[in-house]
Amino acid sequence: MRISDSVLTNMVMGSMGGNYDTYVNTIQKIVSNKNFSKVSENPTDATKVLKLDNQISQLNIYQSNIEAATNEMNYTYDTLGGMQDELSAINSLIVEAANASTSPESAKAIATEISERVKTVQDKLNAKYLDNYIFSGTFTGVQAFQTVGDDIVYKGSSTNAGDRKLTIAEGMPPFVFNIAGDKLFGEQTYYLKDDNGDTQPVTSDFFSQMKDLNTLLNADTLDYDKIREKLQVTNQAITNVTQQQGTISAQVSKLDTTKNLNESTILNLTENKADLEEVDIIKAASDLANAQTAMQASYLLGTRVLNNVSLLDYL
Repeated sequence: MRISDSVLTNMVMGSMGGNYDTYVNTIQKIVSNKNFSKVSENPTDATKVLKLDNQISQLNIYQSNIEAATNEMNYTYDTLGGMQDELSAINSLIVEAANASTSPESAKAIATEISERVKTVQDKLNAKYLDNYIFSGTFTGVQAFQTVGDDIVYKGSSTNAGDRKLTIAEGMPPFVFNIAGDKLFGEQTYYLKDDNGDTQPVTSDFFSQMKDLNTLLNADTLDYDKIREKLQVTNQAITNVTQQQGTISAQVSKLDTTKNLNESTILNLTENKADLEEVDIIKAASDLANAQTAMQASYLLGTRVLNNVSLLDYL
């Protein structure tokens, strides 16, 4: 079968060019540490890499959410600790005031100190983390407990609609990371004596009861039993704060566990991506040596063939 000079020349040049391209591409892979730089070079693996990138990106968003929630919850925990100190102090002052040996003048001084500590509790309930009032539920731009006339009133969103949520992992329900203020100091049921001395259930809130206590302590004649009843209010507030601190501790622990799981998943996905995308240097070095040998051989053969093409006119 006759092979023309032009066909033979094209075959030789094609072989030389192909080997050269293989050699150059191998060098480019080693330099860039990428198996491919365009989707068209390896559509199957490139598509897998894009999918892995999206998964890793989403997990990084979850990790940012976890960090934000953890930081705010730790701040909330510390703020609750400050409230608990004030409430314990108020509790001790009520015990002192309820002692029959306490004079009206001493009770008035106690009332002043309790009022100052109640104001401190209010200030802590209006604490901000970054730009958010942390105890206002979803109304983060509004102070939780505001002074209206002589009353301190909750102005945040209600407990039932006050949850702020973040997604922290794939497939998990949104994570609640805040506490609405009315859950702590909103309406409770207390058992107080009426004017006839009969005990009745009364629905009221902490600040309303502290206002009543102030009136009792400033009276010319002290009702020690009614003063002592207000211990229910401070004890319940302390219980609420303590319970919420326990909840935060458990939730932060859950966040930490989820963060570690996400980190493990990110590591695995990153390794899978590297297996697809990054060059195996040892294999690439071997491929480069083979490509160089093939290129040199094709150049040597090509030179001989092209210089003696007339000898191969016929096979």
